[in-house]
Amino acid sequence: MKRFFKDLHPKKRFLLILIVIYIISLPIISIVTYGILKNNAVSEAYSKGQLYLLTMVSLRSYVIEELRPLLFNELQGRFIKEGMSGAFVARSVAMKVHQKQHGYRFKLASLDPRNPMNIADEFEKGIINKFKADTKILQWQGLVTKKDGKYYVIARAGEPFAAGCLYCHSTPDRAPQEIVKEYGAIAGFNRNLGDLLDAKFVYIPVDVPLAAANKGVMIFAGLYTVFFGIVFLIINVRFTGLYNRIESDKKRIETLNTDLTELNHELEALIAERTMSLMALTVADRVRNPATVIGWTCKRMLKDEEVPVKLSESLKDLINESEKLESIVRDFEALLKSKQSMFKYEDINEIVKEVISIVKKEADEKKINISLNLPQHELKINMQKNLLKAAIFNVIRNAIEATPKGGRITISAMEEPKHIVLSISDTGTGIPRDDIEKIFDPFFSTKLYRFGMGLSLVKQIVSEHLGEIKVQSEVGKGTTFNLIFPIKWIEKK
Repeated sequence: MKRFFKDLHPKKRFLLILIVIYIISLPIISIVTYGILKNNAVSEAYSKGQLYLLTMVSLRSYVIEELRPLLFNELQGRFIKEGMSGAFVARSVAMKVHQKQHGYRFKLASLDPRNPMNIADEFEKGIINKFKADTKILQWQGLVTKKDGKYYVIARAGEPFAAGCLYCHSTPDRAPQEIVKEYGAIAGFNRNLGDLLDAKFVYIPVDVPLAAANKGVMIFAGLYTVFFGIVFLIINVRFTGLYNRIESDKKRIETLNTDLTELNHELEALIAERTMSLMALTVADRVRNPATVIGWTCKRMLKDEEVPVKLSESLKDLINESEKLESIVRDFEALLKSKQSMFKYEDINEIVKEVISIVKKEADEKKINISLNLPQHELKINMQKNLLKAAIFNVIRNAIEATPKGGRITISAMEEPKHIVLSISDTGTGIPRDDIEKIFDPFFSTKLYRFGMGLSLVKQIVSEHLGEIKVQSEVGKGTTFNLIFPIKWIEKK
């Protein structure tokens, strides 16, 4: 997988990363959004449920504490459930609420109720048993799924049986006859003081808000997908040009690196060739002449008949050795001739442009402006292209090194009646007047801890093209190199 990702085109790699980000982020954002919307729906249901529960509890308390005692005194022991049963009144009011707010339910659920409508289902029994097992738990709330939908349920523990409650719930013979007659003498009796058998339940429907939360998430996911698609399209369109430029620059840099490598090889070969030439000349000058003199002298001495035999043999050995030295000199000359370059009639403008393309990156890094002033027509001279290219490269490279950051280099070419002049000017530090005559000497350099061979090779190459170099320089104001080449040859048709 890593190899596949690494081998992808940078543009495709970037777009793939965007797609992966979308695939990962969409479910995460959707889940978080749904969680927020669901939490809001639950919070709203909780607020409504608390208010509803408080209303029902308050109504029941009013019936038990205020209305029931008053009616007992007025009715002389009679029991009217419509005004004296807190559970009946609360349930009746809840039915009215249910008609206006569909799904809202209040239930006084009991484990052994007198009214069958208050029988606790399995869920409600479990909550009531929790309240019985731990009397410190006074309330429970949460989402519950029923057959007719989802509800947010708030359950509050009922009050333990007090002394006043036993009037109706102790034994059938003590209870009001109206209750026994309507509900029978079995359910809801034989209670003891402190028993906890019921709890108040409020059911708030949440199907609609949860459906709205789901719909909101789907709308958000759709909008997010559309937004991401637009961003993806914009990035794809806008960055295509950028990637194309990157690819173009990459190829250009690769080409420049190749050209620079080739130029370095050519410079190395040129230095090796010039070193070999210098060695050949040195051998010819320092070895051939003494060897010739030694050989000639020995031969003259052998012509003398009075030379002893032993000395004659030594002279012959010297003659043989001198001939070997002359043979070595001839080998060097043959090697030198084999390295001679071929000259062709070519345009010097193209040479300059090729060198500029190689050194431009280095100039840009120093923020040096290179101004190129070349004529529209060709400036052809008889040249050895690689050698002249190396020479021009050396001069321009020296100008870049000598020019401070933000400086300027001006390169221009012009045709005179008998010459072509290539001028390379910089705004560098300049060359001291005493050093101008020395800069073309081998191993002379104005740079600390460096040995200069570049300009000496430049001068040699220009000389081989029958040209000359003129230098104008002033310390602190820059330097100008003028490379002057003859145009007396005419290209053969």
